[in-house]
Amino acid sequence: MKLKQHIIYGGVASLCLFPKFGFLSGVFWAASVLIDVDHYIDYIYQNRFSCLSIKKMFIYCDMIFDWKDRQGFLGLSIFHTIEVVIGVYLISAWMSSDVIKAIFWGMVFHMILDIIYLLKIKSLFARAFSLIEYVIRKQLIIRNGFLPNKMHEKILIAVNNRSQISKILKE
Repeated sequence: MKLKQHIIYGGVASLCLFPKFGFLSGVFWAASVLIDVDHYIDYIYQNRFSCLSIKKMFIYCDMIFDWKDRQGFLGLSIFHTIEVVIGVYLISAWMSSDVIKAIFWGMVFHMILDIIYLLKIKSLFARAFSLIEYVIRKQLIIRNGFLPNKMHEKILIAVNNRSQISKILKE
């Protein structure tokens, strides 16, 4: 799901929550949008911190989306994993923090929207929803003769050299 859609859906949900939760509804909205910062983290990690361009990150994400159904593809969005979400929940419970609970529920809301969208486009398993799942699936993909990181490298080459995009997409 695109960032714009998360901003809109999160905003509508936040407005509905505002009468009961006040400023916490704004925290909920911010968390439901900012969880996607992990896409930027993935982009700069994949390019070995050589490019910090947000514009190129959006191009990269669009290309990742286009390649999501290719054999051997596996995505990981670290903040979208069950381990991180459970970690946020446990911190909120341990600290008895309404703010962190609002962050947790914003993350859950975001992930529900993502799952609905991925089901709609029949691509639920294009990315791992757990760090453990990611490690296991990556090993299986490698055993089957594919190199998941190679796809990310090809996409980065295309992003950084726009003239090669059509050539690389045909491979």
